[in-house]
Amino acid sequence: MKSQHALNFLLGIYIFIFFSYLFGPLIIMSITSFNSLEFPSITPWECFSFRWFNEGKIAYDGQHLAGLASDWRLQDGLIKSLIIGLGVVILSVPIGMAASIVLTQVHSRLRTVFYSVSIMPVLFPGVIIGISTVVLWDRIATIGGEGLIADIGRNGIFLTILGQTCFISTYCFLIFVARLQRFDQTQEEAALDLGATQTQVFFKILIPYLMPAIASSAVIAFLASFENYNTTVFSILSDQTLTTVIASKVRLGISPAISALALVIILLTLFVAIIYEILRRREDRKKKERQDQLIYEETKDSRLKKEAKKSFKLPKSIYVFLFIFIVGIFGFNQLIKNGLYGKECVAAAEEAKKSNFSDQLKLLQQNAESVDEKALEGGELGGNKDYGDIFGDTNLFKDFGGFDTKEDNKEE
Repeated sequence: MKSQHALNFLLGIYIFIFFSYLFGPLIIMSITSFNSLEFPSITPWECFSFRWFNEGKIAYDGQHLAGLASDWRLQDGLIKSLIIGLGVVILSVPIGMAASIVLTQVHSRLRTVFYSVSIMPVLFPGVIIGISTVVLWDRIATIGGEGLIADIGRNGIFLTILGQTCFISTYCFLIFVARLQRFDQTQEEAALDLGATQTQVFFKILIPYLMPAIASSAVIAFLASFENYNTTVFSILSDQTLTTVIASKVRLGISPAISALALVIILLTLFVAIIYEILRRREDRKKKERQDQLIYEETKDSRLKKEAKKSFKLPKSIYVFLFIFIVGIFGFNQLIKNGLYGKECVAAAEEAKKSNFSDQLKLLQQNAESVDEKALEGGELGGNKDYGDIFGDTNLFKDFGGFDTKEDNKEE
């Protein structure tokens, strides 16, 4: 019994470490978006502020640090990412569905070969797909001359949609294949025997059965397109998506506006997941009620129809939200008590930075004024005193390639 408790304890520690490793960086990044410092950090904590969600700030040295609402590069990249994601969904879902249907129709001997060819794009590196897409359509645009083909062949958004569709359609194909493996083809045969056409069978029987797979593949295709970088960075040309904008910003230093964007994306993802779960459970409950009603009508057994009183029950998840809400209120009160929130805190922090910056400028100016030319010539500040007289030798660079004088060359 004790060994079982120890095993459960170790399992709990492992689960805690596992989820901390997964969600710890996301939580830390979300917290840093509320710190008024110019660099994302938890310690030192300056002031609790929403500036990185709004207009950002003008730094004490005059540099403008854009917030999420005022960063036009992030906004433009977000719009182009949404456009590309929608285009990829429009192309990838029909391609994946068509390939999966063909897989069920081809001969069993060719099925393995067709399946291998269909999933092959996933094995190609994204860099190769992006470069090959650009090279191919550049040749097509060159052959087509000036006009519509040239404009399309050199359009970064169009090339990115095609490049991403090459491998994202494979994800959709795998989802449809998994769904079609459980499909009873006798339903199609029965519909055809009753006089239905192939078109009617497709839209009346197959499409309704594939609707869950269509929705799943559309979501996965959009998410895979939205976060893709390897293929996009080569095929987007002069345009930029959200991932390429973030990557270019990270090279120059992480901005708190990126943390704010990450928090917004996390909250949107959680909101959509919660709404989906609520709708799914409601649909399952309605389905169960319909099944019970059908069984009751067929058997006329009153024992199957329970006249249970509907009582209001709080969902268990509400306690989690209440706990988070209470902790948030307590933490916010502590910030107010310690003077770490509000315009006064931000103004005081900015004034301290300006004062420190002006003190450093004054110190540099005083050091510059204290240095005279005689001290430099005499080697008191890093001249001949530190390095000897190595630069006094006239033949120092004589034999060093490219520094020989014309007179020396003539003498030689």
